[in-house]
Amino acid sequence: MNTRWIALPALLGALTVQAADDEILRLTQASGCAACHQTEPSRTAGSPPPLAPAWRDIATRYKSVKGAQQQLTATVMTGSLPADQGRSPYASHWTGKVQGEFMPTHRHAVTQADAARIVAWIMALEPLK
Repeated sequence: MNTRWIALPALLGALTVQAADDEILRLTQASGCAACHQTEPSRTAGSPPPLAPAWRDIATRYKSVKGAQQQLTATVMTGSLPADQGRSPYASHWTGKVQGEFMPTHRHAVTQADAARIVAWIMALEPLK
């Protein structure tokens, strides 16, 4: 048996994953997500915290949270500062890790379906160890 034919499905799968990653990254650029977020956390000593959490930090934080996909998709669409609570949602788990106080609404920049696709991609990232 020719080993080239055995490796072909793995290579095609890797190319499909890369194409999906590229598509989502283009979508995050077009919708403004990448203006505040990055994929990997920045850990440079002495530098100020990033504006928003890195997507891998979000994946790590919400990996075991039931309903995280729906919760995060709603946050993308409506923002993270509930008007009725009047406080920063970052106060509990992003304090000192990011500069941003809240996430603004993106309902005018991205569709609900695309927001769900972005969040699914984030949640599929390998958590930090």
